[in-house]
Amino acid sequence: MDDFDCSIFYQGHYKRYATSTIGINANRVHTRRRFSWTNSRFSRKKVTASQKNMMIQVINILKKRVHSHYGISLLLRQRTLFAIASTLLFIIIAIVIKKIAWEMYLLVPQHPLQSWMDPREQALVVQYLQRSNQTTRQKQIGSGATMLEYGAGSSTFFYSNYVHRYVSIEHNMDYCRILERMAASQPNRSIIISYMKSDSSGFIETNRFKQNVPLSNVDPSIQIYCIIPTYAMLFRRFWHIGERSTYSMYQNYVDFVSSYLHNQLFDFVLIDGRARPQVAYVVLKHLNGPHAKVFVHDWNKRTGYHVIVHEFYNIVSRQIESDQLGGGGLVVLERKLYVRGTAKIAEIQWKKSKEPSWWL
Repeated sequence: MDDFDCSIFYQGHYKRYATSTIGINANRVHTRRRFSWTNSRFSRKKVTASQKNMMIQVINILKKRVHSHYGISLLLRQRTLFAIASTLLFIIIAIVIKKIAWEMYLLVPQHPLQSWMDPREQALVVQYLQRSNQTTRQKQIGSGATMLEYGAGSSTFFYSNYVHRYVSIEHNMDYCRILERMAASQPNRSIIISYMKSDSSGFIETNRFKQNVPLSNVDPSIQIYCIIPTYAMLFRRFWHIGERSTYSMYQNYVDFVSSYLHNQLFDFVLIDGRARPQVAYVVLKHLNGPHAKVFVHDWNKRTGYHVIVHEFYNIVSRQIESDQLGGGGLVVLERKLYVRGTAKIAEIQWKKSKEPSWWL
């Protein structure tokens, strides 16, 4: 073994090669220092064979430790990546299975259940719908009355029997697929379900379910609009889950009637969906005259809804007693004569109360 020079002998004493080379503190002396061959404090000396062997052994030990540490880190990294990949794969498989099961479930027609209202509440709505009939037909179907609904469901198929044209607006895409099943169970009715997406220019129809009817040139007796939420709205709903619905969570849903149906007037409006106080304001300018009726469900314990009576509406009738979970209750409203509802929802001039913190 050839002799070689080493620059780490200080005044003839051996300093630990390994600790000086890798920069670790040895004997509490800072050794992370660059040694120079020209430094006068260091001398060039010959290294014996035994010293050389010792240094080589130290270097080999250090290499093994470094390789061992790298191997452990690599193993941990591989296991972490495997755990993440396994979790993602499990989630994807679960989503696919749920999607397949949901699609199979939607293949079977579903007959609409009874309206999700107390029978006394339901009777009050029907009473007003029948009063509006200008001619008497079988089942007391109105010849010209139109009705708008926010929050589609079994009530859509029930109350539409009493008016000439029924328009419903829904925010839940999964429930819209259930509505397709309900529509399929009524092949003799004219029903259209449109899936609407909002963009900078307004609303566009992305998909449509149309019930086959004998006469294709007549207006549908039921028109349901399913409003696809934006990603920003979905994030707000998730972030504030369990809290009161705000305008920013359901903006395109609330504004749909004024943006897409801006020229249409309705004799009746049933509000039984999300953001009900905000919807109650938006529909003001779509009421067909001062005596058009607005029905608001779940009035009893949801006192936040009562702000619309202070500002925009008068109560003309109510059904307080209800056996429904959550309180139920139904009120019949007419707009105040001085209220027009022409301002944007973020620019309302509140006269008798402060703007609620949850409004926008």
